[in-house]
Parts: sequence; structure tokens; C-alpha cells
Amino acid sequence: MRAGRTLAYVALMAGFASPVLAQSADSVVPPPFRLPDISAGTSEPSPDAQDTTARAAELQRWMDAFTEWLEWSAEWTNRREPGWFTSSRDRRQKPQPPEWLPARCATLLDDDDQLASACTLLAAWEDDEAGRPIRLPPAATAADVENRRRVTWWEHIHADLMWPAMQWQSSVYGVIGVHAATTVRGRFEVFLAPGAMLLNVPTRNGARVWKIAANYGIGYRLLDFRFPGGRPAALHVNLAKAWLLSDVADVVSGRTTDFVGLSISFKKDP
Repeated sequence: MRAGRTLAYVALMAGFASPVLAQSADSVVPPPFRLPDISAGTSEPSPDAQDTTARAAELQRWMDAFTEWLEWSAEWTNRREPGWFTSSRDRRQKPQPPEWLPARCATLLDDDDQLASACTLLAAWEDDEAGRPIRLPPAATAADVENRRRVTWWEHIHADLMWPAMQWQSSVYGVIGVHAATTVRGRFEVFLAPGAMLLNVPTRNGARVWKIAANYGIGYRLLDFRFPGGRPAALHVNLAKAWLLSDVADVVSGRTTDFVGLSISFKKDP
């Protein structure tokens, strides 16, 4: 009788333990394996990366604008810049640096080319704000020495020599002339007023005559050189339109002619 009770008790305990053991076994089974999300590699750049790119573009725009302003200031700080249709142009406003740049330059620890150059320009910007002479970057100092000096009136006068006409087979030549020009930006120039030139033009009867013409155009300074004896000068190439001032009834070319030609201007000794 006692043996029967024992067997019944053992059977009851075995039946109770089976679900518990099954549940425990299920709890230690690892979760199913999931493939990695390969779409993560094609996601949009992080906000930090976007902010860095935007700052780099903003910094480059300011550096270009401020460098251009420095070149303008070196030439026109102490005198009026002539305008196209007015006696002078308005003063250019100095571009403001990015708000975050001063703090970044104060903690500059690396040799990043763009940032180091920007910090040099920022020092020049701060010098101008404080009323001190601008400390131009070394690369700009040597290039702008000539622009910073004062120019006398006769340095704007150009002597023109042998200008051929641009029209094909026109046989019109500007032999000698004179005009006045000023720099508008860099090496580009514009005539301050109509110049004068002596032209040699063909006539309808096969002869050639001399005519006086007025001209107006643009120029480009090619190079600086010195005449024998040490006189400094500059060589320019010009594009101009000429208008005959005398009777044109006997000429073949008509009243107006386009020319290309060289001119020379003289300078003071540095």
C-alpha cells in the first residue's frame, strides 16, 4: 500500500515538473537571427556633417569677398572711384566675417589651410575695425604695393601707335593717337573720355587720305617694363571704336571703324 502511494506521488510530481521544465527551456532559446539593415549606409548625412559643409562654404564666400574688398580698399581708400555714368561710385561696404569665426580662431590648434588663411584675413579685418593700418597677408602685400601708391594724372595718358582695323580687308590704320584710361578692376581699364587718332584710310578712287577720328573703348594692361634709361612704363592692348570727324564722302570704310591696338603709358619711379 505504501509502495503504491509512493509511485502515485512520483507520477504526480513528474507531471507537474514537465511544463515548468519546458517553459525554462524555452526561455533560454536565443532569439531568431536578424540580418543587418543595409539601408543604413545610404542614409542622409548627419546634422553635424551638414553643418561642417555649410560652414566651409560660408567661410570661403567671406574670404573671397573680403580679399576683393582689400584689393579695392588698397586702391581707392584715399580717392574717389570713378563711375560709368557718374563722377564717382559709392564706397564699398566691408563684408562681415561669420559670427563663429573669432571663437574658432582663438582655439586654432591645427594647420588647416582654409581656417589658417581665414584667421589671417580676420586679423586684417579686426585691424581695420580698430582703426589700425591693415596688416595684409604676405601674399597680398607684394602684389598690391603698386595699387596702394598714389597715381598722378599723366599716368592715365596713353600713347597709341599703329592700330589696325578689325574689319576684314578694310585697309584702315590708326597711325598715332592718344587717350586717357583708368583701371576699373585688376588689369582691366576703360577710356576716361574719347581719345584722338590720326587715321590713314583708302578712298573711292584708289588713293589714301589722312583723317582725324575720335575713339572710345576698353583696355587691358599686359606688362610693365622700362625704356632705355630706366623710365618705367606699361604696355596695354585696347579695343576701341573710332568715329571720323571730317567728311566721309570720299572714303570706302564709312564713318565708324573698330580697332585693336597697343598703347604705352608712363609711370613715376617707385
